[in-house]
Amino acid sequence: MTEDRSTPDDAERPEGEPRFSFTDKRKVNPEDGTVRPSGGTPAAEGQGSGEPLDPIDAEAAKLFEQAEQGEESVPADAGRVAELEGQVAALTEQLKREQAEYVNSRRRIEGAAEVSKEAAVARVLGSLIGVLDDVELGRQHGDIAEGTPFHSIAQKLEEVLGSHGLTRFGAVGEEFDPNLHEALMHEDADDVETATISLVMQPGYRMHERVLRPARVGTRGPA
Repeated sequence: MTEDRSTPDDAERPEGEPRFSFTDKRKVNPEDGTVRPSGGTPAAEGQGSGEPLDPIDAEAAKLFEQAEQGEESVPADAGRVAELEGQVAALTEQLKREQAEYVNSRRRIEGAAEVSKEAAVARVLGSLIGVLDDVELGRQHGDIAEGTPFHSIAQKLEEVLGSHGLTRFGAVGEEFDPNLHEALMHEDADDVETATISLVMQPGYRMHERVLRPARVGTRGPA
């Protein structure tokens, strides 16, 4: 639509002189912010005549229409948000359960691996007990004199095995413990209240708290 804004001076304009006019193509009314009807707006006419629509006006009209429809879409959006929040909560709980199951499974696997490792080390140490018996007998008979190369080798061997938790136990005068000692002979004596070790035939060995071989001893104590 073309607005002809003439003034009283137009009548006095010389003949042949052009009269100026302009076309308001804005889709949004600048006075009240409302969207002009598309059927009778200059924008609509401009579209029909192939003139391009101002992108700013188009975006303003789009935002205005969305604002009008906003109240109608709130309930649907709220329902969708509630549904998504429920899904997030369910997935969060599932993730927590799976994480707890993973932690428990990892602990079981690590515990089983540690037990298997200790069992393997115990088997190796147990197989070397016979060698340690020979070393101890050599000391008792004077075959492994201090300062000799063999004494140094035997000492290093015992230190290496000790680093894996191997210790020797069983000595004369200790109180007899059936969990650690194996009594091969016993001597009755009334001057003691509990059985004590009077003779060590073979020392015992253990790895940490695991007994690899009980000490074979002779005891003395009450009948």
